[in-house]
Amino acid sequence: MEQNRYTFIISTIQKAGELLLESRDKHMEVSIKGGDERDLVTNVDIEINNFITERIHSTFPSEDIYSEEATKENISSGSFWSIDPIDGTKNFVRSIPLFSIVIAYVDKGTALVGAVYNPVTKELFSFEKGRGAFLNEKPIKVSDKVELKKSTIFLTTGRNKEYWDWGAKVYRFLLENAHSVRGIASSGLDICFVAAGRSESCIYGNLTAIDVIAAIGILKEAGGLVEGKSGSIDFLSKVPQTIFAVNNREILDAIKTGI
Repeated sequence: MEQNRYTFIISTIQKAGELLLESRDKHMEVSIKGGDERDLVTNVDIEINNFITERIHSTFPSEDIYSEEATKENISSGSFWSIDPIDGTKNFVRSIPLFSIVIAYVDKGTALVGAVYNPVTKELFSFEKGRGAFLNEKPIKVSDKVELKKSTIFLTTGRNKEYWDWGAKVYRFLLENAHSVRGIASSGLDICFVAAGRSESCIYGNLTAIDVIAAIGILKEAGGLVEGKSGSIDFLSKVPQTIFAVNNREILDAIKTGI
């Protein structure tokens, strides 16, 4: 069954990518969510969300769906589909080609299959639990760098005021000790880039893990680690958490010790 779900995800996410680009080029409207002018959603987000959910419901009619851009269904059983129709909406709105579609299937609290797709670059990251992580169906793995001074780190501190001082401290530490510090603003792609060995870590002040659980599954299958400030995180929580996604324990310890 997991192979069927994997094939379904790959087909669905690629078709969703085609539709996303077509819809963007035809007409795009931007709105704000929850009264926060920095929290954006577009008509394309909603259209892609509806497309994916309709395909899931037509193929797996009895299964629940959690979506970042729609009413949250009951996922208390721990078995559901997780969708983010456009991860990196700010980039999408400004025509910065670093955004993605994210789909995963979670069973009893564990992500079994998933994919992250950038329809502009045509890079499709995917995983099957126990089988590995892939970029356009070719196996990928994390980098083998173990020294922070040789590492590239992606940092997203979070826009909430409570994270500003912490974020400034982390940024200064990384400027002093890492090889380079970057920011992409698409958490799904950030994490997949660590999985593919393009960087060594992503650090998030507050990230909703369930939205990018597909990317987390990809990183784990590629040999990486995901932790919170004090250890394990709740991968199914709808509450944002501080998250470290890294290639190995040495880099994680170097970062945590320093900040």
